[in-house]
Amino acid sequence: MKASKYLILTVIPVLLIAVGGFLFYKSRNRDIVEVPTPTAISVTKNTPTFSIENAPSQSLKGEITTMSGEVDWQGRTATVSSQINSPQAVQQGENLTTGASGSLTLTFPNSCTINYSKNTEIDIIQTLPANVVFSQVSGTGEFIVNGSYPISIRVSSLLTELNGDATVSRNPIKPIVTVSIKSGSATLAFNDLNYISHEVKVSAGQTYTFNYGTRKGVLK
Repeated sequence: MKASKYLILTVIPVLLIAVGGFLFYKSRNRDIVEVPTPTAISVTKNTPTFSIENAPSQSLKGEITTMSGEVDWQGRTATVSSQINSPQAVQQGENLTTGASGSLTLTFPNSCTINYSKNTEIDIIQTLPANVVFSQVSGTGEFIVNGSYPISIRVSSLLTELNGDATVSRNPIKPIVTVSIKSGSATLAFNDLNYISHEVKVSAGQTYTFNYGTRKGVLK
């Protein structure tokens, strides 16, 4: 009887405390989910393929089809231009300049043709098939679009998006640019002196004269 009483008074309370502690631990940790250790992910970095010497592989290559008189060419890596005596290939990032007796025709297949008059300098900025851009520094150039996409010609602060045939001239003395549309149409864009953007639609037979000093133009 004493042994049974001893068991009741000592061993059973200890068991009850142990069971209660276990149940309390389970209730506190029932929402804890074991998260597996993440697997390391290998990341491969793509190295840019930009080349100073060569234009992007997808860019169009031009060809001087006719030339006469003084013609200077400046390559992508050159700091000065040099005179050339025979037609050659031309790529994005290069420059062509005609002298007082010079003229040339530059053709980009399925895109456009440019006829340079004398004393004309044009930078070939970009020749991606859907985004061909030129910067005319001086002189007069005739731009003829013969592809599926328009081309862009920048002269000072005037940007022309051409889909047709146009003559673009930059006055050698005054801050004047003249864009004459022979066929097709063009959209001209510029910011005025208050940085407000303007667009002008020019159609075949029309001429737009733009003063990049006053940032104003006249359409006739």
